[in-house]
Amino acid sequence: MNEAVKTSETTVPHAEAWTFADVPRLTVALKRGDEKAFEWLHRAWALRISRYCFALAAGDETLAHEISQSVWLRMVRHVRVLPDEAALWSWIACSARHAASDLRRKGGRYLRALVCFATWWCSDASADTSVTDSLMTALEVAMGKLSAIERDMVEARYFSREPLEVVATRQGLTTRAVEGRLARIRDQLRMLIAEELQHSNP
Repeated sequence: MNEAVKTSETTVPHAEAWTFADVPRLTVALKRGDEKAFEWLHRAWALRISRYCFALAAGDETLAHEISQSVWLRMVRHVRVLPDEAALWSWIACSARHAASDLRRKGGRYLRALVCFATWWCSDASADTSVTDSLMTALEVAMGKLSAIERDMVEARYFSREPLEVVATRQGLTTRAVEGRLARIRDQLRMLIAEELQHSNP
């Protein structure tokens, strides 16, 4: 009896059954609003999406969070069945760029040095890979110019979304000191990302 129940339970699909090797099945589930599929994708790609949105926002924490939230909302409403992992990431990256452009027009918080790339962000699907690669490369170059402590603080606070108190405790600082240091790091990253994009796309 117990063996029969155990065998039956193992045939029930669960979150770990999702895989990027079968993106059509995954995106069908996302399209129909399957919560387990969204949970799996969030675990798999939340960090990657956060990093990309942070690059798009040029270090603006509030804007990066708004872009990320918009991406997940667009996925709930508009995701379509896609053939593979590359196509899924291109769809997400394109959604992030459109969200960033929309938020920039509404709030005007975008770094002015990046305005010249607005049309580039909203280019057609054939340019998705180069757009994504350039932005992520710019972020990685900028991050590489920070100190190890600064990188840890950025990774923890903005990509892993750790509470400010946790970051402060690990660094042996007050939350006020961490806030001030992160503000200076964001300013530095904005300039470094802009410089790298201008250098790679004169």
